[in-house]
Amino acid sequence: MQTGELMDYRSRRLPWSVIPLLGLLAGTAGAATTALERYVGSFSGSGTILEGPDATSHQVRCRFTILERGATSLSLQGTCRAYLIISRSISANLAWDPGSGQVTGTYTGSRVGTARLTGRQTGADFDLTIEWPKPLYGDTTAQMKVASLDQDRFRIVVTDRIGTNGPAKATTDLTLLRNLRRAPQ
Repeated sequence: MQTGELMDYRSRRLPWSVIPLLGLLAGTAGAATTALERYVGSFSGSGTILEGPDATSHQVRCRFTILERGATSLSLQGTCRAYLIISRSISANLAWDPGSGQVTGTYTGSRVGTARLTGRQTGADFDLTIEWPKPLYGDTTAQMKVASLDQDRFRIVVTDRIGTNGPAKATTDLTLLRNLRRAPQ
């Protein structure tokens, strides 16, 4: 290489200080993808939900299918049943923005309509704020935490204030287990 070519080559190289930053960003994006993949599959489980204006507690059994939508999005579809007569369809769509670290999406399943989800992903867990389209239990916001318990189990807890100045309670508390397929014998 001649001197002019060497200078041109060096000017196109990344500064050393940028290389660790790119590695960190690539690692963060890879970690997010791995965390999202942990939730993909077919799940069933049980827990409690509070329902109705009096926030009556019900034991429920749920089944969900969670699909990956591209590298940074998930789509959840399922049904929760209480007793043999109450059934509610539930869906959620989540998208993770690797540039900002923010998670956004929608949740459908409440009696007040489709809610907006915003928050952050920390490791394999999600910490989200739910914004209801109309007041539910006296306000329009709640908190949702989705926590990975291990590779095949996770827990969803929604906490909402019951009444305008009332106590915060878990209005949804579900533990879901991956449905593992058995190998044919």
